[in-house]
Amino acid sequence: MKGNEMEKTELQIIIERLLAMKADRHLGQQVRRFDQYGIPVCQVTYRSASDLYIVERFNSAVSTEFDQIDLAAIEIYESISEFKSIF
Repeated sequence: MKGNEMEKTELQIIIERLLAMKADRHLGQQVRRFDQYGIPVCQVTYRSASDLYIVERFNSAVSTEFDQIDLAAIEIYESISEFKSIF
């Protein structure tokens, strides 16, 4: 811990990135990539019109749609954790 501040967990950082996508009033869709060790692990597309997060895992080419931010964050976290377990 730094002073009274706690270190942010990886899941908190993922949720903050997803919330930033939702807070951005850009019309259409936004895309963010999640990397580990400089290697792309998954990509998230947020569609503001439908309030959906689409998580695409690069290692399996599987895309999953989520209407809840916490479920999307868990999917991203799990894909990063699985990737880390390989190394």
